[in-house]
Amino acid sequence: MQGFFQKILPTEPIHLKTLGVMLVSACSLLCLNYAQHDSIYAQIEPILSEGLFTLDSGLRRLLWWAFLCFICYFLIPVLFLFLVGERDLRLYGLESRGMVSKGKPYLVLLLPMIPLVFLFSFLPSFQSTYPFWRVNSDTVLWPGVLVWELAYALQFFSLEFFFRGFLVHGSRPSLGWYSVPAMMLPYLMIHFSKPFPEAFGSLIAGWVLGMLSYHSRSIWWGAFVHIAVAWTMDLLSLWHRGLLG
Repeated sequence: MQGFFQKILPTEPIHLKTLGVMLVSACSLLCLNYAQHDSIYAQIEPILSEGLFTLDSGLRRLLWWAFLCFICYFLIPVLFLFLVGERDLRLYGLESRGMVSKGKPYLVLLLPMIPLVFLFSFLPSFQSTYPFWRVNSDTVLWPGVLVWELAYALQFFSLEFFFRGFLVHGSRPSLGWYSVPAMMLPYLMIHFSKPFPEAFGSLIAGWVLGMLSYHSRSIWWGAFVHIAVAWTMDLLSLWHRGLLG
């Protein structure tokens, strides 16, 4: 029995907090994946229908997804940090000091992306994909579109905190800058259901945003870039389809 445990336990010294970060991250991703299943949502849907009866069923389902992202990407990691005595979340990507000076590299990334998004927005495949909330000429757009975009932004903030904050800065005591490529693996995997170009692009985005967060200790600008691009994509799609009025 002793030999068995020697084979399944680490043989090299490891920072216990890093080990906890890795295990909590794995549990969070597992929870997020399976809590989205139809069987789980069927138990939640009556509650959402009663509380959000003015919103259509498709939007309610997306709000459940965004809420799960907030729980699994943000609340569970924060709860773990509090339990191990880490109360300063600035150490995990929520540093807000010097925000103006830290924004220059992100703006360099954002400026060429907006024209590219504009060009791609003319493609039928783009317009049929975005926004995730399926709307047509009969859909009452307001306030549904505002609710959706705010929930979408919350999801991106939670995602940035999880990958570029909790994972990168939580594992840096043991891994140093290798915490960035370690973060890139699960970040790539959550894009496996997306088209190949987007999945491949997640490797580049994961590296660049991860390294920028590693050096700046901040995820705020990364979240801003993600949200700005996502909102632009949604609004351009609605505009091309003549749904903005």
